[in-house]
Amino acid sequence: MLFEGLKHNALWGGRGCVILVLQGSLGFFIKFHTELNPKASTSKDAALGLMSKDLSIIVISHNAQAILGECLRRLEVCYPEAEKLVVDTDSKDGSADWVRQQHPSVKVLQVPNRGYAYAVNRGLEVAQRPWVVEMNSDVYLEKGDLEALQMALEANPKAAMAGPTLYTPEGRLQSFGPLYAPNYWKLRRPRAVGWVSGALIMARAIALQEIGGMDERFFFYNEDLEWCTRARRKGWQVLLVPRRVLHLGGSSTPKDPRFIAEGYRGGLLFTRDYYPYLHGLHRKAVWLEAHLRLWLEAHPMRKESYRLILDRLNGGRLDVPFLP
Repeated sequence: MLFEGLKHNALWGGRGCVILVLQGSLGFFIKFHTELNPKASTSKDAALGLMSKDLSIIVISHNAQAILGECLRRLEVCYPEAEKLVVDTDSKDGSADWVRQQHPSVKVLQVPNRGYAYAVNRGLEVAQRPWVVEMNSDVYLEKGDLEALQMALEANPKAAMAGPTLYTPEGRLQSFGPLYAPNYWKLRRPRAVGWVSGALIMARAIALQEIGGMDERFFFYNEDLEWCTRARRKGWQVLLVPRRVLHLGGSSTPKDPRFIAEGYRGGLLFTRDYYPYLHGLHRKAVWLEAHLRLWLEAHPMRKESYRLILDRLNGGRLDVPFLP
């Protein structure tokens, strides 16, 4: 077992600079970065030498059978000896049984739908290999992708986690907000950043024994930010690697106003716990945006999401997710 009794309370300390970024028109969300890195691609796939038997690959899936098949096909071709696990979060489309029938070498864990962090942690509890990968089912890997991440980590013993540069099916860099974009500028080698997307993260198993798993108070969104920030606060680095990886995006996200509201809740929870001196300003910014959106927003679903946000701000129950 990779580790038992996952800790969900981070130890705070360390360094980092916080950036308040406009989300939508007026809302604020928090992202951290240490160095601004640009984009590129590596070309040494054949020489990287990662042995797939050293990998535990955890795929999180929710009602995603239509795309899960291609994800697993690629994993079996590129990393045949890796330990592969699918954590199915109470899917209703028969995904779990389909994986057992079509991919018998893949372990299937069926868990309640208690959020992305919860699902990742259940996978971490049973992972056995020294290098651990957690990924979405809508990430399509090619040979050399995980090798590039491992090579970056091996070259930097102080790094606990690494993630690639994610691209959309249209060939565009996936956006994580205007102030994350400079991380991609002239990125020609792995560099330390504040956080990487939870769509695909490789981590050292030994580092996770100290860092712990993802914080399960975050149902969806912000769990990757918190995880990476906690790693940095414990003295580890997080690397953005110039390796292009395809991420379809949005495959398991329903059109539900609670998902929008959950993003705001997670951001507020993060600033409350990590940067309390900024939390009051953050709350006021979200309160102002929610009121303006209720007045100006025409889309009923988005309008409902801002009503939910205001209710939560007034009630003060930030630790309680909007979902499931």
